[in-house]
Amino acid sequence: MVKNRLTGMNKKTHIVLLVGASGSGKDTLLRAASSHLQGDGSFCFVPRYITRQPDESEKNYYIDQPAFVFLRDRAFFVSHWQAHGNYYGIGRRHLENLQPGGVAVISISRTAITDFEKPGQMVTTILVSVAPEILRSRLEGRRREGSEEIKKRLARSDLPVKARNLVRFDNSSSIDTSVASFVDLLESLRGDS
Repeated sequence: MVKNRLTGMNKKTHIVLLVGASGSGKDTLLRAASSHLQGDGSFCFVPRYITRQPDESEKNYYIDQPAFVFLRDRAFFVSHWQAHGNYYGIGRRHLENLQPGGVAVISISRTAITDFEKPGQMVTTILVSVAPEILRSRLEGRRREGSEEIKKRLARSDLPVKARNLVRFDNSSSIDTSVASFVDLLESLRGDS
């Protein structure tokens, strides 16, 4: 079995990276898709480690900053980044021994895409976006950021995404419609494995 030297992953695992502006609905899509596909052993929804308490829409591990730095310095993470004053990481152990032909779905920063695009590794990046007025409304509604931070996040939402295989996903529809389309997209990517 050929393994990726960086992660120990089977190269036949299809890695699906989910990126997009904060507030675009990535966590809602992940939670709903994970619930819908929970009996399907070919899908793995990989949690993140974050140095802020997760909100109700997230299924991530909270750790404080000293613990994060300790783990980072010992190569615990296959990928890590800093955004909005917090540290984020993907644990190496969550990506090892995945089912050949399976799909690993990971929500990451667009700056971390290259950590996964290694030679021979099958990677698809899904860029989740919403109309600007919907994004503003969602950011204001969650009350996590002040008005200046919301302006900065809105400005960053238009930054380009560089990925080897990029799929755009418009999440401006109703939740039910978007979730059904997202699950269909994931299932179609399983067929590409």
